[in-house]
Amino acid sequence: MTARSLGRGVRLRYDSEVPDHIKIASFIFLDSYISKNHDNPSGILYNKFMTLLNAELKKDKIDLRLPHCWYRWGDEVVRYHMPYLYWDHDDPRYTTVNWKGKSPRYDVDDPVVLKIKESTERFIEKYSGPEGAEMAIDKVYEGAPFKFQNEYRKLRESLKIMKSKVPPGNYVSSVVIPLFENAMKWFPAEFSNIKDTVEDFTEIFRLTADRNGSIRELFNAAEDFWFFFCYHLRLHPKCHENVPRSTLDIWSETINWESELYERNLQNNAYRFFTDGSSSPAVKRMSEKWKKDTDEFEELLDGYPDDLNDMREFLHGKGR
Repeated sequence: MTARSLGRGVRLRYDSEVPDHIKIASFIFLDSYISKNHDNPSGILYNKFMTLLNAELKKDKIDLRLPHCWYRWGDEVVRYHMPYLYWDHDDPRYTTVNWKGKSPRYDVDDPVVLKIKESTERFIEKYSGPEGAEMAIDKVYEGAPFKFQNEYRKLRESLKIMKSKVPPGNYVSSVVIPLFENAMKWFPAEFSNIKDTVEDFTEIFRLTADRNGSIRELFNAAEDFWFFFCYHLRLHPKCHENVPRSTLDIWSETINWESELYERNLQNNAYRFFTDGSSSPAVKRMSEKWKKDTDEFEELLDGYPDDLNDMREFLHGKGR
């Protein structure tokens, strides 16, 4: 969708007696951002504006009742409940947001609207630059419910920065492992239901480092765990607000499937790095489980055409 100024929020009156300030705030932000930057804002930047605005207005005893949750890149809106937005995923590495449909009618003299406009101007002025999104994420993470989120983010960011570079020879032992150990020390006790999976991940991450795994392999391991954890994170009572029970139920239904996929991922890595006689019992257990399941599936594939080779490569972890 081509960026263009929306420019339709002139002195109008409400469509109903109860204004939808979430919709109005979204419109004002998108209109202002596009007018100033001649481009659509990223999904990350829009999310950070809305969640920071929500927190700011709450301090003034104004509750937008914004549906939002903590997820992979911080606090974000629940898109499903905001149908007036268009999320453009044409570039898989970069999502942008724009308005779709009719513009909302609103009273520009409404005190809440005036506060939204003031916050919009400050946010765009501060966070429109090249580093704006990361700065906004930093600000949002100041309100993270668990210290673990911030400590683990340090690990993720360190690996992200170095994965395409040639790090110093002692980078893993002097930087990565201390960041990892410190983060896992803060893993919240509230998530005791995944304690066994967390312990298995910890074993695999350490094993990858011990076996001289690359920075990219460590980054992938860290990201895979984070994505898995966030399926649980967003369901915690401290980590969502104004999300309907029906949506929470849908999120909950994905947990078993995502857990099975992630455990399979851990077993795959255990098998790749396993060394008989020098690996822990947990690594040996995961490695043996991977081999057993893979051998059984290979037996099922025997006799089938060669066009199932892609499936075989996936099973053996060659797809990444």
